[in-house]
Amino acid sequence: MVLSLTQPSLLGMLLLLLVSNVLQWENVSSAPIQDNEVENGAVSLKDLFNHAITLSRTTNNITMEMRKLFVLGFLKDKKHMIKTLNSCHTFSLHTPETVEEAGEMSLEEFLKIILSIVYAWDNPLHHLVTELRGMKGAPDEILLKAQGIETLNKELLKSIMTILRKVHPGIEGNKDYPVWNDLESLQADDEELHFFALYKLFYCLRVDAYTVDLYLKYLMCVLVGGDICSSVKF
Repeated sequence: MVLSLTQPSLLGMLLLLLVSNVLQWENVSSAPIQDNEVENGAVSLKDLFNHAITLSRTTNNITMEMRKLFVLGFLKDKKHMIKTLNSCHTFSLHTPETVEEAGEMSLEEFLKIILSIVYAWDNPLHHLVTELRGMKGAPDEILLKAQGIETLNKELLKSIMTILRKVHPGIEGNKDYPVWNDLESLQADDEELHFFALYKLFYCLRVDAYTVDLYLKYLMCVLVGGDICSSVKF
């Protein structure tokens, strides 16, 4: 039987996993790069990428912690595991899977793919925070972590837009993105369906957070060069 999010033992594991890094996202997003700094040329492209990659890496790490919890609940349920592996809402995007495929795309197109992925998580993260806020028995630490991921995603979106405008002045970002359709499941009264929606959300977010982090490192390698190139592994 699927574990309930409101079981004391599960909440205890959540606290152990999450409390240690409660302030991590606050430290990262507390000093965003200002638009006027970019307009005045005060921030280099390298600094912009470093900021964006720090945001993406932090999102990746926090999401991985959250995902581990829900893997425990579905470890024996192969049906749900297989279903999730093939149903993330961003899988409709055509994303490069090798360095060669990435090299065939323009930098503008590549940046817009990253933007589409990040945009695609704005709505589900908002509903995740809303759901946890109203969930009986969910401790404040869990809600704080979810709010942290939502804040990081919004800041990452701004950071990527800043890079896009720096690389291509006057270009606006593409706001076409895959639509998330799991709100009904996330709000379901059925405990198993509800838990699966949470599991799927964090699994898919973990996949996309890793992808965005990798793609930003690839672009930084292409545009700036340096040691970052050694960490680009598709």
